[in-house]
Amino acid sequence: MKRNILAASILAAMSTSVMAAPAAPSIDMYGSNNLQFSKIELAMETTSGYNSMVKYNEEAQIAIKFNQWSGTPGDTYKVYFDGVEVASGPITGSQTTATFGYAKGGVYDVVIEACDATGCTKGAAAKLTVADTDGSHLAPLTMNVDPNNKSYNTDKNTVVGTYFVEWGIYDRNYTVDNIPADNLTHILYGFIPICGPNESLKSVGGNSFNALKTACSGVPDYEVVIHDPWAAYQKSFKQAGHDFNTPIKGNFAMMMALKQRNPDLKILPSIGGWTLSDPFFYFTDKSKRDTFVASTKKFLQTWKFFDGVDIDWEFPGGGGENPNLGDPVNDGPAYIALMQELRAMLDELEAETGRKYELTSAINVGWDKLQDVDYGEAIQYMDYIFSMNYDFFGGWNNVPGHQAGLYCGSFMAPGQCDGTGINPDTGKAYGGPAYTVEHGITALLAQGVPANKLVVGTAMYGRGWDGVMPSSLTNPNDPMTGTGNGKLTGTKAQGVWEAGVIDYKGIKQYMLGANETGINGFEYGYDEQAQAAYVWNRSNGKLITFDDQRSTKAKGAYVRDLGLAGLFSWEIDADNGDILNAMHEGLNGYVVPTPTPTAEPT
Repeated sequence: MKRNILAASILAAMSTSVMAAPAAPSIDMYGSNNLQFSKIELAMETTSGYNSMVKYNEEAQIAIKFNQWSGTPGDTYKVYFDGVEVASGPITGSQTTATFGYAKGGVYDVVIEACDATGCTKGAAAKLTVADTDGSHLAPLTMNVDPNNKSYNTDKNTVVGTYFVEWGIYDRNYTVDNIPADNLTHILYGFIPICGPNESLKSVGGNSFNALKTACSGVPDYEVVIHDPWAAYQKSFKQAGHDFNTPIKGNFAMMMALKQRNPDLKILPSIGGWTLSDPFFYFTDKSKRDTFVASTKKFLQTWKFFDGVDIDWEFPGGGGENPNLGDPVNDGPAYIALMQELRAMLDELEAETGRKYELTSAINVGWDKLQDVDYGEAIQYMDYIFSMNYDFFGGWNNVPGHQAGLYCGSFMAPGQCDGTGINPDTGKAYGGPAYTVEHGITALLAQGVPANKLVVGTAMYGRGWDGVMPSSLTNPNDPMTGTGNGKLTGTKAQGVWEAGVIDYKGIKQYMLGANETGINGFEYGYDEQAQAAYVWNRSNGKLITFDDQRSTKAKGAYVRDLGLAGLFSWEIDADNGDILNAMHEGLNGYVVPTPTPTAEPT
């Protein structure tokens, strides 16, 4: 019996050694097998046509190499993401590569299990990334916001928006993590271009026109592309943890991570703009609109962090950068048709994804621009109109005035405010009421645009002139009654990135001062009739008109009084927090002070 028991024990031991479970697989982490995969394939080290640089796949192609250098490899493997089996296949020896497609972005604990008839053995877990353009693979963005931005509890149904520009990451050094997103409902990403005729872009100078030609190489006219792939998805931002192997980088990856931090934030690609609007003027042809709408749908399917589309056609009927473009008769109907067709496309996307997509448009509200489009007809397809209530006056001529005035300025000549008088500079009738916030909004309401779809614009920058000397003034107390001698000049350090335009934070630091009374020879002035601010240096004639905290609060109160949708601004990199703070304070019950009576002349 003892001998039989011993023999059985030896046989069992031999059987156990022969029938041992497979060796634990170890994931090979060397070489290119870095466990980072992506549903979008992006060319990272070249610049060429958009379609050859960007390819979106419904599934990421996963390839995981694992080793079993000792012991029994086993017959089959299973792959687990966060404990859920996602793939299986045959083991091919001491080294096997598991390949399969996977559709859902995220960061997973991946485990490989080797199996045979005796059982299964799991290896150690590792982190695996499946990148998708909704940002589901990203941690919430770590912010670096100017501490001057305060916190507010503004009604979430109130629009508080701003533009973020693609090129702001360069000389301005303003990146997505600098955006005070907690105080925003909407970010408009400027700008997405349309391939086709773009002669206006040549006015920018530099490489902008050639860059767009490259992006549009191999792309049909009237499709959308990305103007600057380096800024959009190639540049590594160390503050966001980007490295060489990061599948998606640049502004877009930062925006995706921002959405993880602020999931209710709406980010819209703004298509067009002042120098990129030329292709819109060919949209009287439905076939060109169809190409554009289909391309826009594909763009939103590719870049899923966007929440709709914003159209910046400057301007239907004409009056934009290119004086040769504009059809006052047919552009308006084409604009309305475009909105209808975009809305239908977005409805299709909503049915496919279960998400809500917004359709908005930034428009000029001068009387001559509004007469070319029936916005009351177009608005039924739209969520909001962003009323560009700025650039009313500027250095394109030598006639000073408030560039963002809520009402008519006290400097205006008789008949200028209501448009019934004669322009002394041209000798011709004004043609229509002066450019003001009130006149533009009143006209849109009269067209039938609902108040709760109108968003009023604020300026985070100033426009100005050189050479407005005291000797040119007809009213010695009001520099707006003087004459300029060319566009404002200055340095980039002061925030003058182009002649005639200066960042608000530059005005605050170099001209307005902490007490907001004026420094460095500048005097602060406020037109209580217009609710508009300015600074003026009578010694050198530099005059700048801008929105300050007071005028911005007045706009917010105006929005509340009329039941409008909210406020937006151009552009966030020019603010130090003052203007965005004032937007909230104006929307939260600010009462405009009673104007100080004008003193009797002596």
